[in-house]
Amino acid sequence: MRCARAALAVAPRQVRAAPHAAHLAEIARISYVLAGMPAAPGEPLSRNRRRPAPALPADPIEPVETAASTPPEPILRLRALLALGLLGGLGAVAYPRVRATWELHTAAAALADHARCMVGPTGPALARDNPEEFNRLLRRRLVAAAPTERPFEACARLAAAAAGRPELERPHAATAPSFVEWGAPSAAGVEPTQLDALRVGTRRLGELARAAWPFVRGGYVHLVKPSIGTREAVHPVELPAPGVGAGLPAWRAHYRATRPAPGGWELAMGSGANLATFRSVDGGVRWRPAPARSVPLEAFAERCAATGSTRSWVIAESDDGKRVVVTSMDPDGAPQTADLTAATRVIAATSCDETALAALVADEGSRSVTLHLCRHRGACVEAPLPDAYGPGLPPRLPLDVARVRGTTVLAATHRGIVRVTSARDGAPWTPWAVAYDAGEQPPARAGLPPPGRLLVLGSRILLHGAAREGAYPVLFSDDQGATFHGP
Repeated sequence: MRCARAALAVAPRQVRAAPHAAHLAEIARISYVLAGMPAAPGEPLSRNRRRPAPALPADPIEPVETAASTPPEPILRLRALLALGLLGGLGAVAYPRVRATWELHTAAAALADHARCMVGPTGPALARDNPEEFNRLLRRRLVAAAPTERPFEACARLAAAAAGRPELERPHAATAPSFVEWGAPSAAGVEPTQLDALRVGTRRLGELARAAWPFVRGGYVHLVKPSIGTREAVHPVELPAPGVGAGLPAWRAHYRATRPAPGGWELAMGSGANLATFRSVDGGVRWRPAPARSVPLEAFAERCAATGSTRSWVIAESDDGKRVVVTSMDPDGAPQTADLTAATRVIAATSCDETALAALVADEGSRSVTLHLCRHRGACVEAPLPDAYGPGLPPRLPLDVARVRGTTVLAATHRGIVRVTSARDGAPWTPWAVAYDAGEQPPARAGLPPPGRLLVLGSRILLHGAAREGAYPVLFSDDQGATFHGP
């Protein structure tokens, strides 16, 4: 750079000294070389030479004319407002229907799950298409429940979700005896619950289906389907169909002795002036009065005689009239007497086999009873009764008893329902089992007296009703009261 500057400083003096054109061209070439620029136009630059800076334009910069300022555009145009209004209107119309669609699917699934939880696998279809049959299965499951059981508690939330009514959870959580249909005696001051309080119905589904149109078409029927893994109740077992019997009287007696006869059975009821004899030729279904002279009464009448045995028991008052005594009788030995109860009490029913006599004893005008067992040639002791209507609530009259092959059988009747329990000597009582329910019978038989009385026919037990005139249901048991069946 220093050389270039010196050359530029010398160049004017050389020009003045030699103004010839050749000398000027040489001076210019030398200046370009020293400044690192090409010696002539088109000559390439060397590697160490720098490119000259671009020349400035000779023309002066003219001012740029700007356009006139325009007003700002509006944030929302009219068409945008119209579009928003249209969308808002569509949302206001569609949202309730979308919500109804969601609620319909939820309620339909809850209804199917509830029905399955209440009566078993057939519940969803019955709750949707056949409410009458659904209610019949619901009653059957309720009646079969144990007195301490809450059979529908697990279905409470499903009922509230299906019907949209949280108050349905309370009756679902009730115990079985708190329902009128279960057949327990009503407690004082307690309002019983009815089975209709559990009803969910399909009314809400119909309303939601109409509100969800057009997102749901064809109604709610195809939506009532249970969820995977939902709780399922055991299908209620159908009760046996009873036969129709006739002939046995409505009055009760201490003695009910039977014995096999040619072609059937003979029965002697009562004693003294109240003695009546009957005969059956169809296994105990129908009975006809039989003349006393045609029946060998001395063999089994006016006593509690064990079928197929020579042992029997006679009930009488003591000599002082304060006690009721039982005398064991056997041709092989002398009679033996034992105290049964006070003379002020009433004997409701008796039955005996070859080992013991069972007697139900009650106070005058009371429905509470006690059970006494009198061993042959032994003492009479009070036996515990099973709880029938809840903890500490034993059965009450009307109640009947039967003894067969060392087993004591009880039949309790209330509100048209007959429940049976049994216990072998020294063993606990079996759970109460429903043998008959008037609510299960067709209308033509619903008015018949329930079969709440027991009669021993050899190794079989006859469960029958009683009517002065007309028919009554009959059932038989071949396993000491464990199960019953029709004739």
